Amino acid sequence: MTESDATTNAWVKSGHTGSPERDAATPKYVADTQNWVRRIQPIIDAHPDADPYLHRTLQRFVDDQRLLIADVAAGPWQPYDDAIYSDSSGAYSGPLSVCRGLGVKW
Repeated sequence: MTESDATTNAWVKSGHTGSPERDAATPKYVADTQNWVRRIQPIIDAHPDADPYLHRTLQRFVDDQRLLIADVAAGPWQPYDDAIYSDSSGAYSGPLSVCRGLGVKW
């Protein structure tokens, strides 16, 4: 999750959606997120006995990341991009709250 945060934060800090800076940073964001998703999914799958809430919300976050990078493109965001990003942020709060409750911080 630390890696996903760093990737997303770097991309968001590159500029506003539709700016030349954000457009230039988008291919790296997509590649890094694809790489992270490919590595995190087997970890999720290997732990079906994890807390159900943690499992569901983490999977939802990963799925939202996949959906976002499947459609993200140069230029201003479309309404569905905002919706997926917002949903992803909501899903993120699940693993964050469970892990914080266990003393795990990223």
